[in-house]
Formats: sequence, C-alpha cells, structure tokens
Amino acid sequence: MVSGMYSHRDHRGINMKQYGIALAVIAGVVMSPVSWATEQAKQQLQEKMQQLKSVQATFEQTVTGSGGDVLQSLTGELALQRPAMLRWRSNPPDDTLLVADGESVWYYNPFVEQVTVYAQSNAVENSPLLLLMEGTQARWQQFDVSYDEADGAFDVINEATGNELTLSFDGDTLTRIVLKQKQGDTTTIALDDVVMNETLATDQFQFNVPEGVEVDDQR
Repeated sequence: MVSGMYSHRDHRGINMKQYGIALAVIAGVVMSPVSWATEQAKQQLQEKMQQLKSVQATFEQTVTGSGGDVLQSLTGELALQRPAMLRWRSNPPDDTLLVADGESVWYYNPFVEQVTVYAQSNAVENSPLLLLMEGTQARWQQFDVSYDEADGAFDVINEATGNELTLSFDGDTLTRIVLKQKQGDTTTIALDDVVMNETLATDQFQFNVPEGVEVDDQR
C-alpha cells in the first residue's frame, strides 16, 4: 500500500488503512489566492495521474516513529495499473504479497499460510494509494493538495484523518511516496528501476489461492 503502503502494526508489516495516494478537482467557485493555489496543484496532480497508465518498479520502504527511530525496513517489487489494479510483493524475510484486482484486495502471508480478502471498495476509503488509482472526483473532495516546485513534490492531506501523503516526481516519473500518519509514524517508499506506461500482463493482478492455504474472507 499502498498505504504508505504498509505499517509495522500488522503481523507481517501491512496495514490496509495506510495503503496509499490521492487527487481531485473542485471547480466553479471564487477562491482566495491560497485556495486558488491549492486548486491549481490539484489540477496539476490530476493531469499527471491521467497520464499515468501503469508503473513497474522496485522499492525500498522504511517506517519511522515520531522520534525518528526506524520501526521497519524492507524491499520488494510493485506493479500498478490504473484504474484499480495493484501487485505489491515484499522480499524475504518479510515476504508477503498483496494483490488488488479491481474488486477484491488479497493479502497473502506464506509464513502463516493464510490469505485475507477485503472488498476493494472498502479498502479504497482508507487507502490513499488505491484512491489515487481510482481517482473519482467525489472522493477527491476530501483532500487538500499543495505543490513544492523545488522538490517536484505534491502534498496531499486527508482532511478527515489528518494523514498526509507526499508524491515526488522526476518529470512525469513517480520516484518517491511518503505517508505521514496523524499518530506520528512515517512510511517512506523510494522507487527505483521505474518503468512507466508499459502494457502489463493482467494475470499478475489475479490471485489464485495456493493449496492448503487458509482463506479469511472479510468482504
């Protein structure tokens, strides 16, 4: 997660409520200069996301506490295809797999031989990353967006939760995702070997339950 992507609070490092990214446009009203700058940033981010059809990358994720102490560090690979498909795999010893197929989110933990299934519509409500992928205007009205030109970064704040998401770009290439939780934890995901907008095989966004694996269906 997607959000940040994952948090140390789950058994193997995933917290569905952190899965993350966001964008939207609110138009047609007279705004103050500060509000107008916010709406321009929303439009800029929306335009970037409209150009983003797919992303493949390796990643390095670090979770730090409010005091700067490292709570978790892991690496892995991700593939994202808009509007609603995601594959996220972390490497051993924290090997886990998360697949969003457009209808359900599958979280597979081979260590405990269990897969937990969530309705993706519910996951989107709490996940900035899945929200970014879907990108409906109604959902985007919950977010404020600002842009730091020096860093090439968009800050996206969820007014309801107080969580803040930062998306950094090199040109049109997404390079870094940072999720700051209101409770104090920060998840930083640095992307490398990024490939944008290639056609991805759809079967990698499908999850087949391995034989002998317990299914915990939360849908």
